[in-house]
Amino acid sequence: MAEFNIGERLRRLRQQKNLSLRELSRRSGVSATQISEIERNLTAPTVPTLMKIIAALGANTSIFFQDETPARISLVRKSERTQIIDRKNNVFIESLTTGITGSTIKAIIAHPQPGVVNIPGGYKHAGEELIYVIKGAIEINIEGESYILNEGDCIHFHGELRHTIKNISGGDVEVLSIVTPPNY
Repeated sequence: MAEFNIGERLRRLRQQKNLSLRELSRRSGVSATQISEIERNLTAPTVPTLMKIIAALGANTSIFFQDETPARISLVRKSERTQIIDRKNNVFIESLTTGITGSTIKAIIAHPQPGVVNIPGGYKHAGEELIYVIKGAIEINIEGESYILNEGDCIHFHGELRHTIKNISGGDVEVLSIVTPPNY
């Protein structure tokens, strides 16, 4: 598995934007203390916290999946996928699209734990999202409407619609999510 330094990349991006910890805290709603701890790699952020910070920086999470040098082709072997672990929601995410500078698409495989809603309260973002169930069954709630997806099912929707995903299979689930433009 490829390793990367979330804290260092966040600090570098914050400094490039000439933002203080206090200003980033105000913009993101995440305490300056927590941001400082994340930047110093003393704590790992949850996915929702990371998304708040990245949005406040005007970036997307592809900064964590990209090599520092520009590339036009990216091959990601299964054993080399970058993973983000969201301990709060017991889900881990594997990036399938890494390394292409200026990419307009993001593909991940999410592994939500049984009974867990990926982001309590829901999430919305610019662009579109396609979700395909590789293994197991999920319930996706989009703007209050629930859809049950089983292995092989797929749903495509506008990202600005508030949505959540829940593993309803009682076991392992693998979900392919493709988002454009990249936002996580």
